[in-house]
Amino acid sequence: MVKRRQLLVSAGALAASTLMQALAATTRHGPWPLPPQHRRVPTDVGGLGYHRIDDYSWFQPRDWDAVRRAPDTLDAPIKAVVKLENGYTDTMLAPSAALQQSLIKRIAALDALSSMPPDVQSAPKHSHDGRRAAWAVDQAGTGGFSVFVRDIASDKLLVSDIVGGLGDFALSPDGRYLYWTGRSGQDQPSAVFRREIGKPGDTLVYQEKDPSLAIGLRTTAAGGYVVIRMSSDDMSELRLISMDRPTAVPLLVEARTPGLRYDIDQWNGQLLVLTDADGAIDFKLMTASPAQAGRAHWKPWLAHEEGRFIKAVHPFAGYLVREEMRDALPRLVVMVPDGSERQVAFNEAAYMIGVPAGQGWNAPAMAFHYQSPRSPRAAFTLDLTGARIAPVGAPLASGVYDRERYEVRRLFARADDGASVPITVTMLKGQKLDGSAPLLMNAYGAYGISINAEFHPAVIALVEQGFVHVIAHVRGGAERGTNWWRSVLKQGKHKTFTDFIACAEHLIAERYTAKGRIVAYGLSAGGLLVSAVVNMRPDLWAGVIAQVPFLDVLTSIEHYESHPLGTSPFPYWGDPRIPKEHAYMATYSPYDHLRPAPYPALLALGSVNDDMVAFWEPLKFAVKARGLTTAGNPILSRTLMNAGHLGDPDPAAQRAQHALFIAFAVWAADRKWGQVPQRPAPARIPR
Repeated sequence: MVKRRQLLVSAGALAASTLMQALAATTRHGPWPLPPQHRRVPTDVGGLGYHRIDDYSWFQPRDWDAVRRAPDTLDAPIKAVVKLENGYTDTMLAPSAALQQSLIKRIAALDALSSMPPDVQSAPKHSHDGRRAAWAVDQAGTGGFSVFVRDIASDKLLVSDIVGGLGDFALSPDGRYLYWTGRSGQDQPSAVFRREIGKPGDTLVYQEKDPSLAIGLRTTAAGGYVVIRMSSDDMSELRLISMDRPTAVPLLVEARTPGLRYDIDQWNGQLLVLTDADGAIDFKLMTASPAQAGRAHWKPWLAHEEGRFIKAVHPFAGYLVREEMRDALPRLVVMVPDGSERQVAFNEAAYMIGVPAGQGWNAPAMAFHYQSPRSPRAAFTLDLTGARIAPVGAPLASGVYDRERYEVRRLFARADDGASVPITVTMLKGQKLDGSAPLLMNAYGAYGISINAEFHPAVIALVEQGFVHVIAHVRGGAERGTNWWRSVLKQGKHKTFTDFIACAEHLIAERYTAKGRIVAYGLSAGGLLVSAVVNMRPDLWAGVIAQVPFLDVLTSIEHYESHPLGTSPFPYWGDPRIPKEHAYMATYSPYDHLRPAPYPALLALGSVNDDMVAFWEPLKFAVKARGLTTAGNPILSRTLMNAGHLGDPDPAAQRAQHALFIAFAVWAADRKWGQVPQRPAPARIPR
């Protein structure tokens, strides 16, 4: 917890102070009330021998873990701050209530467009003989899965007593055995168990003692092996159970080695190895004999190409479909045993593809789903012989939605170091490129997570308000391969920020928008991104929406021993115990870089029940920025009491939140608030 070396104020005094601010907040200066004014308590928050003074560290509760488990127990003074800030935000957004209601209705109508449900972990898997189906369900929402097996012909439930599993499971080809992942022992290591269906009890097949490794379980496409895979960000290890000997001890393929990742499937009578061995950072394909599966016997098949990231391979009896990313676009490539291949063509500038696992080995076509920013998610099939695609099901009913009203474009911005940064643009067809349009710009830029060009009802609703919507595929994601995100780890992070600024400047130069007409949006690490760039270039933005943003980087990472994430962020952001890495984080930590500047409109959101980003980070960022801004734009915060990192999962709540974001963006871009008071006027000294 943060060390408190300065004045400590009692809970009663703080509660009284915050209640006094409620009266101040009701005082109107023109059309808008004065925002809440909170007590400043200068406190040294440094750790690991560093020192920094924070006026608002008292927003952190005494026992964060306890508060996350029971948000209603939040310390009374902090709860009072949250109530005042939420109330002020409600007041400032109240004039947009009618717009929000119309947006909620539009988003709800668009939500119904997808012709298929999203992939879920409870989707059943069938044994290869088709006799039995198994599925897993997190019934309590706690991350503990129950596993079920049903006989298809009789509709009899054969297994229903497995609880607390990890969610992965596999059936032997004949449906006789069920393999499933769970926990074993008091130290909670991951484990694989085997159940002979129809008989009591489970047998421990494999136990993983390293808690840093995730465990996965699946069957190879041809059904010859059950694959046990342990993995971390830079390492993997596989063991195979031959279905010729389903009760045998799993066979180790290649021992775990830092920096070596690989996966195994079966095809064309051999083992197929997808690996980053020997510097193949974006992966290559190799083959091996089942009798000699180790790395020493892997043979080259498809060479590595940097920038072509092979995401997965999907084997079928006579064909292999390769799923890859190149230039921020997914691709499907159909291969045959002689090595020849055919790329599948799609006719939109940006799109997203998903391939469900567990498809039939002898199937003549591969099922997949396709979507784009203007095309709702829909089911398709890929004919393996001719590499032709066809939709599944009826087209959208006319009158509900017309995709031809919208246009998707792919642009590229030139980064400071010459890198080409992809940009996905969604707008109304025929949108004038004269610089007059407002624009919302979204990015993430961390952990190798890409923002996909998918259909989102809220984006369509935003575009219908006259906005241009943009995804900036900045470095930090994996859109252009492994180096696209590895290059910004630790002391390369500034490239993420300058990429985002370069994208904004390119869009301005191309007349998609103008300076001061852009609203930046970022979630979590993306919230750090948009908050860092608003410090760097406050002149570019009309507004910023920072959702559960990681803002107080130094304080959070210095006190890693009391943070739920512990040391897990170190490989990405840096190790604060290493002086040069700490110094680099200090060059961009958004909370620490707030200064007197003309900040744009800001909406910062946090959740009390968030075990990844502390709720007080966006709360105190907004309060501190409000005290420093030299402009008259509203600086707002909202804290959800009972939601987690991604907010309230209820669909209605999600639609309401999206509508609020759009309304804020409209008001920010059009400067509808005018001049908003930030602080009480200084007292006049009588002459």
